[in-house]
Amino acid sequence: MTPRRFATLACATLAALPLTRARAQNDTGETQHVHGKAFFPGNGAGWTFGYPTLDVNAGLYSTKTPTDSSYNKLFLRAHASMNTGIPHLAISADLTWIPAVGATPVVSFLGQVDPLNRESDLYLSLGGGLITSHVTGADKFAGWAQAVVAYRTHIHELAPFVQAGHALNPGHKFEFLFGVAHPLAPYLFHVP
Repeated sequence: MTPRRFATLACATLAALPLTRARAQNDTGETQHVHGKAFFPGNGAGWTFGYPTLDVNAGLYSTKTPTDSSYNKLFLRAHASMNTGIPHLAISADLTWIPAVGATPVVSFLGQVDPLNRESDLYLSLGGGLITSHVTGADKFAGWAQAVVAYRTHIHELAPFVQAGHALNPGHKFEFLFGVAHPLAPYLFHVP
């Protein structure tokens, strides 16, 4: 099975499972400990900047190179985001590893608009900022624009997502991430 088929099958399977609300695990029956939501920068109410949230992502990175040959590789990513206190406006930073290409991660910093209710199961964002590894022969920042669509399932807070991005310099094609995100919330961890 090719990596692209595996990623497509994994995302389709997660989206097709019965999406009943999962109960949070608890120790005493009164205290609930959950991980949080993927792609959730906080509600933005009353904060200049909110607490950062961290997601871990994995899946398939797909694009066409400047020579138009197919390019599909597995990726791992750490995605951090936080609200700005302005409704529907957030900032995020990503470290994306594509092991088949090398050990150095691609780094991006973005301002993004998320027009839907942040409590919604469906997540949508449009953003722009800077990204590394898109300037030939140098590790400099280039302009970057992206869109993300995710569905936050109630199955252990997993969120299948698709991200489309484009470096804003000549010679680059659209890039896609097909993956699954899982939130990490260290401030909610419980030690017995």
